[in-house]
Amino acid sequence: MSKNSINRLEESLQDEPLKRDIKELGVILGKILIEQEDYIIYETVEKLRALTKKLRTSYSKTTRGEIVDLISRLDLSKAYKVVRAFSIYFILVNAADEVHRIRRQRSNLLEAVINENGSIAEAFEELKKEKYTEKMVDEILNSIEIIPVFTAHPTEATRQTTLRKILKISQLLLKRELMILTLDEINEIKRELQTEITLLWQSNEIRFHKVTVKDEIQSGMFFFKEVLYDIIPDFYLSINSKLKTILNFDLRSPSLIKFGSWMGGDRDGHPFITVDITKETLLNNKRQIINLYQNDLDLLYTSLSSSLNISKASRSLEQSINSDISLFDKDFSDNILRDPSEIYRAKIFQISYKLKRTVNSEEFGYKKSSEFVDDLETIYESFSKNKGKIIADTVVLPLIYKVKTYGFRLVALDIRQNASLIKEAVSELLSYSEVVENYSLLPEVQKVNLLTKEILSSRPLKNNFSELRKSTRQIIEELSVIKWGKVNIAPNACNDYIISNCSSVSDVLNVLLLAKEAGLVKLQNHKIIRSDFDILPLFETIEDLRRSDSVMKELFSNKAYMQHLLLREKIQKIMIGYSDSNKDGGIVTSNYELYKAQINLKKLCDAGSIELTLFHGRGGSISRGGGPVNQSILAQPYGTIEGKIKITEQGEMISSKYLLPQIAGKSLELMTAAIITATARTKFKSGVDKFELYRDIFENISQSAFEHYRLLVNHPNFFSYFRNATPIDIIEQIEIGSRPSSRKKSKDIRLLRAIPWVFTWTQNRQTISGWYGFGTAIHKSINENKTGWGSMRKMYEEWEFFKTLVDNIEMVLLKTDMIIGREYLTLCENQKIANQIFNLINNEYDLSCSAILKITGENNLLDANKSLQRSILLRNPYIDPISFIQVKFVKQFRKKNLSKNQREILLMLLRSTVNGIASGVRNTG
Repeated sequence: MSKNSINRLEESLQDEPLKRDIKELGVILGKILIEQEDYIIYETVEKLRALTKKLRTSYSKTTRGEIVDLISRLDLSKAYKVVRAFSIYFILVNAADEVHRIRRQRSNLLEAVINENGSIAEAFEELKKEKYTEKMVDEILNSIEIIPVFTAHPTEATRQTTLRKILKISQLLLKRELMILTLDEINEIKRELQTEITLLWQSNEIRFHKVTVKDEIQSGMFFFKEVLYDIIPDFYLSINSKLKTILNFDLRSPSLIKFGSWMGGDRDGHPFITVDITKETLLNNKRQIINLYQNDLDLLYTSLSSSLNISKASRSLEQSINSDISLFDKDFSDNILRDPSEIYRAKIFQISYKLKRTVNSEEFGYKKSSEFVDDLETIYESFSKNKGKIIADTVVLPLIYKVKTYGFRLVALDIRQNASLIKEAVSELLSYSEVVENYSLLPEVQKVNLLTKEILSSRPLKNNFSELRKSTRQIIEELSVIKWGKVNIAPNACNDYIISNCSSVSDVLNVLLLAKEAGLVKLQNHKIIRSDFDILPLFETIEDLRRSDSVMKELFSNKAYMQHLLLREKIQKIMIGYSDSNKDGGIVTSNYELYKAQINLKKLCDAGSIELTLFHGRGGSISRGGGPVNQSILAQPYGTIEGKIKITEQGEMISSKYLLPQIAGKSLELMTAAIITATARTKFKSGVDKFELYRDIFENISQSAFEHYRLLVNHPNFFSYFRNATPIDIIEQIEIGSRPSSRKKSKDIRLLRAIPWVFTWTQNRQTISGWYGFGTAIHKSINENKTGWGSMRKMYEEWEFFKTLVDNIEMVLLKTDMIIGREYLTLCENQKIANQIFNLINNEYDLSCSAILKITGENNLLDANKSLQRSILLRNPYIDPISFIQVKFVKQFRKKNLSKNQREILLMLLRSTVNGIASGVRNTG
């Protein structure tokens, strides 16, 4: 595999504005290093940068020796400062990159490029080309519900303090880019940039306390309050505009996007999330969103000064005002009618009053957000019918879209718990109530029969005096909090209960039984007459994915479960896990089994007239389902997306996609455009998935990849290699997440969370989770004459699933670095074993690179995406010094004779190296 030299790549770089910004930010950082520290630190950074660049341009042991020698002379203090310098450099480069994306988007708009890849415009142009009618488009839009679910995961190492500074730096770069400025104003921006970068240098980039659940909740709130709340109106304004200009339809887009969250609700292996924290999260979400609405109402009150003396208002608006006046007390009524002619201000005043009382569910407050929307729609309608359509669309409609998006909940809070803990709770409950001893040991058939009987029994299994274990009570209370949220926050505040590691029918029925005990399910005459929540099985391992349709088929024939499902409008939500399936079976088999599971589940649901909503548990890295979201959605099996979809937004990808308003808006657009296109195909086009054409070939490839991957992770020396040749022990101790890195203490990697698993392999640059098994599987299939390179290239061109898989693996392979990966072998005590495992990894890397290049026809990885190629290869030399420093000080950290104080000081430096490498590599977890 060929990697162009850095020099050649720099010469070919065409993005001059980006180069200018990066150079300027680098110069400012250099000046700050000299000013804040001393010239020695600056000189060390420059020497390391030049040496690592030289190492990549023309590798030699001499150059490597110079790097190792220079780093060996760094004490802890100097090493920490060097790492910080490179880490901040990556922060600045990433900010410049995002600004350049916005620059390119604007350039496309100015040049009237309406068919920008993945845009709403492109989606509508396709609908226009295929002659979709206004009725068809309206049906498509009204069937769509996209729910990005924000989750807190330990790959997001950036503090909120740092995020705010990154946002300010990006805004300054954008201001210079988008405005016509005088020389003095340009110089002022440079001064502000230097100020913010100086503040970055003087601020802790890492936390010195254990991250709490509240920290994660507050971090998530930052994105909603600072970015997402305000971009929603522009998002819909753009859609409505394109409906008119491209399709010539006079449609107003319905609300397409809602937001979800696991922050404060995800209990899987998380001992720190209590019922009280969940309630506090829900209450805080309600207060925060109502406060944001009040701010908007203040602006509306100031703006909507239209008077009846000049312009009429609708009868419905007058009736609405009079109806509210009759409910409120006299003092309120007198105050509101001081200027009866300003009828819109009168209504805004009433709305604000009702909102204030909604916060604490007081009398005269709104019972649900739809009542708030009705009031705003009344104002909108009045303006529209009385020569104020432009006012309605420009001033009132934005708030309507916000309320339809966020309601009184801000986000829907999902509750997630592990199937094994749920089973333990049910076992104790059944034993305590003398139904059966040792429930967990029963065969599956007996469990299902017993559970079905008990679910449909009107007799409760517990009462307020039942002396159950704390863990069992907590599981039941977790279900009760869903009901509490619906009553005290909003009807849709909590709804989805996710069973992680779900593998059987009884895992689902366990939850239904406990829900009955918690009051979420109500019975009468041995029949379920009310069910107030949705149960989402999460199929994660390869085996569970393969069995998912048979599990659901049995559930759909279960009397108790179908009574529940009928009360949920026959909507079945199912979550599929990219993370654990990858850790279990490798990237090829994981992706393939996820693909097949979706096809099988959709067929099953269609046969039973059940509406399927798939919840994709994606992460930031390719290993965990990451990659371009538009491409990923369109690569899903044909016909499986029919409007509704949930997708997790995890870890560092939240700040990457949603920190800058322009990028956040684009992220939502790309997701929405793909869902519109996929839904249109499902609803109105008959087609055959290419899967049927290539099934036999890929079954063989997947099986070979699975076997080769399992040979590696089951190798008797692999666990030792993993614990020694990666900084997993550092990852387990640093404060970048509130949950433990493993569900239980064990040498079994299956019990290690998938997120630190991926994150760790990224740190040592071997990234096996993103490609291992691919090369062997492809070459084996070719060598055994089961396919040929021509057929592989055709499959790449025709089958979106395979193209997306290859493109994603290609990107990870370019980020993988065996030169640096080999450095981590020096952390291993047994070099023979270390080299043995590393050689397996290195050989597979070479095979995978070779396969990719033969399939794509490129000379070098990512030749077809020069922008991404340059971005990765130009970053690498700046990551390398941090990696060399990490290796040196991990060795010191692992010495047994260190004092507690020495270990804590070392850990502070190693935290910084983890942050630095993550910032440089980017989509790490």
